[in-house]
Amino acid sequence: MIQRFFHPVGQGAFYSERHLFHNINININIVYDCGTEYKNRNNTDIKNVVRQSFSEDDVIDILFISHFDFDHISLIDTLRKTVKRIKRVVIPLLQKGETVVLYNVYKALGEYDLAQLVNEPNKFFGEGTQIIEVKPHSEGNIEEGNIINVSERPDIKEVPSGTGLTINNLNDWVYIPFNYKYERRSEELLCKLKDQKIDVEQLKDQKTTGTNYILDPKVIEKIKVAYEEISGNINENSMFLYSGPLYKKDIHFWRGRCWLKCFYWEHPYYSPYHYNTHRVACLYTGDGDLNENKVDVRSIYNQYWDLIGTIQIPHHGSLPSFNANIFYDEYFICPISVGKKNSYGHPSQKVISEILLHESYPILVTEDIDSTFVEVITCD
Repeated sequence: MIQRFFHPVGQGAFYSERHLFHNINININIVYDCGTEYKNRNNTDIKNVVRQSFSEDDVIDILFISHFDFDHISLIDTLRKTVKRIKRVVIPLLQKGETVVLYNVYKALGEYDLAQLVNEPNKFFGEGTQIIEVKPHSEGNIEEGNIINVSERPDIKEVPSGTGLTINNLNDWVYIPFNYKYERRSEELLCKLKDQKIDVEQLKDQKTTGTNYILDPKVIEKIKVAYEEISGNINENSMFLYSGPLYKKDIHFWRGRCWLKCFYWEHPYYSPYHYNTHRVACLYTGDGDLNENKVDVRSIYNQYWDLIGTIQIPHHGSLPSFNANIFYDEYFICPISVGKKNSYGHPSQKVISEILLHESYPILVTEDIDSTFVEVITCD
């Protein structure tokens, strides 16, 4: 059985999957992103969502990080201190200049753990954690057959986008990350920094890290002002993740959905008789962009698209990141992580309207505990 959780962290992202093997007494835990927005950085209730999601005896087999915006990584330190161990971390490979900017920004914000996570992930997680970087995409779509069992390859440090990752005992279940580089992704942050008269070139130069310029209180305050004004997307890379069966085998899955209120949503469209029973896969998008002129996810995951029944709507339901064309011939469950009182107008009412017009189902996962969304998948 697989349990897929969309956790209630408000304007952030925290998703997990648990593969339960009762016959061999083994559980496999997967996490995709773990963070909440900057204004919630000291919110004990939201940190407790992470602490209550895992126990001190739990092991995270793979932590996937879509990108390094605050609202996607700010709770990773809490996760790390909650569980017994994080075995592997899969991150998008960044250019050195981008890493330096993020490092300096987080230092200016006083987020020294996040600065180390970005700049030195091996030190942040420690010797017992394998770091795997996903290279930015090359031309072409994902091909079947490029699969690595990470349980058998502790030496792997880099993989191309589209490489399937699996673990012992997962049978035909696979995780396929795709690192897309948006050429103009961090433009908003850079513009805000320039508006504050910040020397951006010094922020990009590794030699200036730790110098008086970066440590100047006036510069730090300006960086804080610039950061708080942006709506997100401070780095260029964002990593999509497919989670689902490896091939379209003749395996019948049953799909159940429930809330923490402990009742099943008896809507006819949630019935396995309406959905094809094999569409148990999920596409996690982080803060990606679904527009075809940026990245055509249907084309990228073409070999697996008929298996996807759940799509995490990117960037908290932001309109510029949305493209309704992905819905044109299928129904989807569409969780949206969003803060109830966010200042960005998320989720866009047009995004909600388009999802409904295509007979798919938006599900708002907020900071309210009873907004938690859970999918239960069993294989006959």
